[in-house]
Amino acid sequence: MERRRRRTWSAWASLLLPLALLAGCGGGGSGSGGAVPPPPPPPPAAPAISSFTAVPAALNASGGPVTLNWQASNAGSYALAVQPAAGVGGLPAGTVTGNSQTVTLPANSGSGALTYTFTLTANGVTGTTPATATTQVTVTAAGSVAALANVDWPAQVIYFLMPDRFDNGNTANDNGGPGDAAAAQPQNPMGWYGGDFQGVTDRIQAGYFTQLGATAIWMTPAYLQGPAQSGPSTNNPNGWQSFPYHGYAPWNFDAPDPHFGSIGDLQALVQAAHGNRLAVILGQIVNDAGIGYPPYVAETNAIAAGQLTLNNSAQAVQTFLFHHFDPATGQCEPYLGAYNATWDCPLENLPDFNSDNPAVQSMLDQATAGWLGTYGLDGMRLDAAMYVQNSFWSQYFATLHAQGYHPFAYGEILDGAPDFVGSYTQPAVGFDGAQNYPLYFAITQSGLAPGQPAYYGFTNMAAVDYAVRQNLRYDAQPFLMVNFIDNQDMPRFTSFLANSGVAASDVLPRWQIAEVLSFTLPGIPVIYYGDEAGMTGTYDPYQAVAAGQPSNNIRQPMTLWTAAQRQSAGVQGYYTWLQALAQAHAQYPAIQSGGYTPLFVPGSADPNVYVYLRGSGGSSVLVAVNASGQSVTLSQLPNAAAGLPVPGVPVAALASLVGGTPTLDLSSCSAGTCLNGTLAPWSVQVLNP
Repeated sequence: MERRRRRTWSAWASLLLPLALLAGCGGGGSGSGGAVPPPPPPPPAAPAISSFTAVPAALNASGGPVTLNWQASNAGSYALAVQPAAGVGGLPAGTVTGNSQTVTLPANSGSGALTYTFTLTANGVTGTTPATATTQVTVTAAGSVAALANVDWPAQVIYFLMPDRFDNGNTANDNGGPGDAAAAQPQNPMGWYGGDFQGVTDRIQAGYFTQLGATAIWMTPAYLQGPAQSGPSTNNPNGWQSFPYHGYAPWNFDAPDPHFGSIGDLQALVQAAHGNRLAVILGQIVNDAGIGYPPYVAETNAIAAGQLTLNNSAQAVQTFLFHHFDPATGQCEPYLGAYNATWDCPLENLPDFNSDNPAVQSMLDQATAGWLGTYGLDGMRLDAAMYVQNSFWSQYFATLHAQGYHPFAYGEILDGAPDFVGSYTQPAVGFDGAQNYPLYFAITQSGLAPGQPAYYGFTNMAAVDYAVRQNLRYDAQPFLMVNFIDNQDMPRFTSFLANSGVAASDVLPRWQIAEVLSFTLPGIPVIYYGDEAGMTGTYDPYQAVAAGQPSNNIRQPMTLWTAAQRQSAGVQGYYTWLQALAQAHAQYPAIQSGGYTPLFVPGSADPNVYVYLRGSGGSSVLVAVNASGQSVTLSQLPNAAAGLPVPGVPVAALASLVGGTPTLDLSSCSAGTCLNGTLAPWSVQVLNP
């Protein structure tokens, strides 16, 4: 309406102006007419609302306070209304000034979620049309939690944790409960330690994640787990068993394991997170169940007893819940279409679901829907996604979307090939993103650690540039790839460097470079729990025990919580680096979703220097890496006698986003603007003009 009103005035003015000129020229003849009257003043600017939001956007069934925030122009006062209005407290009866108002929503005693629609009216001067905007808040029904609204995923920084290894908030559940009463064994690297949902909630409420700069929490699966399995037969004098503390051995796809806590405990965790504007991601599994899963055992026994005949008939596909190896054919059966051992055979001897069976599809679809609806999850990470056929994924996502669930969904595609990983993000399959293993392998093979194999023929920072460019080519949404240098399956980068022969004094600078690449290249960065405390570890706990190094594992419990503890251990530098990177990621949209322009990529004979631009113009971010043991002056690089050309960026002073004084500067050159200066050995700078 506002634009139409301005266009109407312009149209009338174009007609009135010639008439006014004609009036001034008539009557008394030349020079005898009166002065041309001035054009009428423009109409006053109408009010406009640029944003209207509610924090939090979701509440549990008990209701509670909500702060309405808005930004507007040309407005003198505001009015607020809500539908439904019954029971809403704190809503002003008349107009208000300022930019916020806190209201209180009542408890929801109904059987379904209740959504409140708030309408803001901005009033301007007399004669202008008020502007309106709406925002919504959902109060869930008892027994469920609503997901956050409007999560901008490329802007997030994810903190990834294993609940059992994070923080023990409730010692009463250390030994589990009904369904899984295994006693905690903190001395056993493969045992339950005691961490739980309550521990995560406590850290949320204490501000731990927010102070670090994380905006989302990703947790490993929380299903009820199966029993312990045998531990390694070597280097295991205590006879330790291997327990499913990690959550990847489900025996019940509909309930949390009592070691982690109750349904209410997980709901409280999500509600606390949402109250602090932290999104919650929970691992989901559809490929397999835990060892000894009773339905799998029953089906296996029925085959052995001759009660079920294993073959690859259409009837078998509709009958069998799992894949089984058939010694007669040397294949895993049953399956549809062309045989694919990756999809059709068990992974690490785990009971492998026959997800061509519609009954299995329905069970897995509804299990995930239950977790999403009951706990208000904002995202999910799908385990072992490459071991499930694409036809399953397409129906899985379609089913969830049809039920109103649209979580951020990314898969574990453990492969370094960008085209293969990117294929899972295409609409025909349906993932929003994937763990960015192409970038991970490129970083580990970029020259930061000596003696690594080539990545697509590259052994320096050109490997990273190659992975980025290929991701941009093959990923449907490259800014939704999930970047990392550590996770629960890979050696911690600190130990990866040390194990590759890097001196202890040189580990931190190289780790800092790797984290900058993870945070500033396209994708959502992940902090694996303990990265901020410089934690080390080479193996998963089972492998560590088998290797005779039980403490050298990547899933040690988190212990260094405070700055004083980290300073005493000499690892505070890890925390401050991640905190600075998280702040830069939050502050600069260029890092979140800006374009990628490589300014210098090393050839095989060049110094291992890598310089790139994210975004464009004055809001861009420059990243310069020297992954070599010598100082490098940029003007000495090939084709950079006047410095590295920086297209579209104005000459301006450079500010460091990670601390320290920049040693690089922008100056005028024949290319417009050039980057000059010297990079110290094994250093990285993140700069904003």
